[in-house]
Amino acid sequence: MNRRDFLLDTAGFACLLSAPMMPRAAFAQGKRPLARPEYVSAWRRRIRSLLDRGRLPIIDMEATYIEGTTDVSRMIDYMNEFDVAQIAFAPAFAPNGKPSLELHRKYPEYFIPTTNSGEFPRWWQGPAAFLASVREDLKSGDYVLMGEHEFRHYPSPEQVRAGLTFRDISIDLDGPAGQALFSLSEEFGVAFQIHYDIEDRLLAPLEAMLERYPNAKVIWCHLAMIRYPDRTQRYSPEYVGKLIGRFPGLHFDLAVPAPNNVYGPSGANDSTLYSGGQLAEGWKALMEKHPERFVSASDYRPPVETSYPDQIGRQRKLILDALSEPTRQLVAYGNAWRLITGTPWSN
Repeated sequence: MNRRDFLLDTAGFACLLSAPMMPRAAFAQGKRPLARPEYVSAWRRRIRSLLDRGRLPIIDMEATYIEGTTDVSRMIDYMNEFDVAQIAFAPAFAPNGKPSLELHRKYPEYFIPTTNSGEFPRWWQGPAAFLASVREDLKSGDYVLMGEHEFRHYPSPEQVRAGLTFRDISIDLDGPAGQALFSLSEEFGVAFQIHYDIEDRLLAPLEAMLERYPNAKVIWCHLAMIRYPDRTQRYSPEYVGKLIGRFPGLHFDLAVPAPNNVYGPSGANDSTLYSGGQLAEGWKALMEKHPERFVSASDYRPPVETSYPDQIGRQRKLILDALSEPTRQLVAYGNAWRLITGTPWSN
């Protein structure tokens, strides 16, 4: 980034951070503006129809939508076959969240209006401009979730196989970009997602941000996905349990690779959520103790579209089926429902 771009971006963050903010006390009890009634009615109909047939609905809270590339018809077929009630599709390669909103309007029971996905150059090359666009989306009242934002991201497995390294991303979580994002969540009461690959050196900035913005609603993607074990000694169910105890707005999604997946650059099995091919007892105990903090997710993106059934199937068989019934209901759809609508699920 050259000096002129740096100055422009710094000025942009100054504008974002100085924008009028709702008092933090407005969200002191974890409340947020309610989703539009027509959204809620449509989503409720589809969830209710699955429950009435004895099925366990899933709300998929992490997915990337590329207009013209994502095969929407195929995805709807997958959703119907595998009892996925809704997908929060965050659009990529778009100037704002409009593609997600239009997708919801076309298929209101299936899709959740979500702001832009921060997985592409518009985010990491110009986060101030990116978040200015997100602010405009949120001001409209049309969006109920903010997409994934990469702060520390190693190249994805498919990019490693292709020899691509451009997604080795580092943005300071406690820098201007993180402060602006956390502030937006507090101001509008809307949850956001972060991709923050696990390293010991990155945990203190996260804790500092969670303390500074106690009413931000954060979904830390990919629970227990550790791609470089030698870079973290602190992360464990016990550590995550302490975070949950300290920070009421912190949630985790379960979009993780298969138990036998090896991350090529490190040679490590990156799904430390599992032990012996099953949900590890420590993580299972944590979910049972804090069932309101975990949400289902697929990490769908077009390059791995055909893997969607496997991802959802693993989530059901290896995670949801291992949990008690009350916890299973919350993790599959209840917690997501609360985050996107502002109210607990009720029959």
